[in-house]
Amino acid sequence: MPTEEKKKIQAWIPVSIWIQIESFGFKSQNEAVNTAFEKLIEIQDNNQVESKENQIESKNNQIESNTINELRARLEEKDTQIEKTQRQIKNMEESLRKAPDLAEFARLQARSEELEKHNETLKKELDKASQDKEDLKETHKNYMIQVQTLINQKAIEAPGAKKHWWQFW
Repeated sequence: MPTEEKKKIQAWIPVSIWIQIESFGFKSQNEAVNTAFEKLIEIQDNNQVESKENQIESKNNQIESNTINELRARLEEKDTQIEKTQRQIKNMEESLRKAPDLAEFARLQARSEELEKHNETLKKELDKASQDKEDLKETHKNYMIQVQTLINQKAIEAPGAKKHWWQFW
């Protein structure tokens, strides 16, 4: 094993700590200090690794949290769309229930056409009856004129009894 370059340090430590270090059974102060520094480096490396792991874990947790929030938002949107679609389905079902039966609709349409034809016939008959009434009025008017004329003629003849031609006095 190649020898490393070494650095001399000098440190003062409390006696109580030194007594505890001697109880661990180190052969020299150098061995205790070297072991302590190695442990310190090891702890620092572990802390850095843990810190990096914690950072990675934190980032992963944040990514997972963002993903979870995004998925929740998508679920809420999906639920909203499902509710909207269900309302539309119910409205359409109700519209279908209220809509008339096609066979009944066809019967009603045929009946409507028959009624329209009947109405046309009635209108024609009404027009004919109206014309007949007008004709009857005209006939009645003419008859009344003739009767009035006859009455007038009789009235002219009636006031003085007309004498025959041979009766001149």
